[in-house]
Amino acid sequence: MIRFAKKSDTGKVWQLRTEAILTSCVPDYSAEITSKWANSPMPQEFDQILLKLKALVFEQDGKLLGFGFIDVETASLESLFVAPQSVGKGVGKALTIELERQALASGLNKLSLSSSLNAQGFYQSLGYVASAPSTWIHPLGFELACVPMSKVLN
Repeated sequence: MIRFAKKSDTGKVWQLRTEAILTSCVPDYSAEITSKWANSPMPQEFDQILLKLKALVFEQDGKLLGFGFIDVETASLESLFVAPQSVGKGVGKALTIELERQALASGLNKLSLSSSLNAQGFYQSLGYVASAPSTWIHPLGFELACVPMSKVLN
């Protein structure tokens, strides 16, 4: 079931994110970068970010299997992570479809995102178009290779 995130989900969401990075991103990033990224501390205001941006979580049998959120002000899909055991089972696709509906309901007709290298094929399968590879600067200052992508919503 997909639902809006609650404040009480914050710790579980951050843990899911960490597990996803340590599992799904390892083939495409160095051990040093993966470790820095996964072990970066949760921002103090992360619970407020989840609530303000109306984050969605995919929950089944009381377990969080994925989450994501968009930023309407920047017309961007800011975050989407799926629990390692749920990759390839439709969780990410279901969340993305709901986030796109959220974007359309907010008056957006296009979404952009910065895809991790391991997720580029996933987003392309959902109609996102890649631009030239780039880098994203993590708030702690290290660089992550990424692929800017966008999709016209309809």
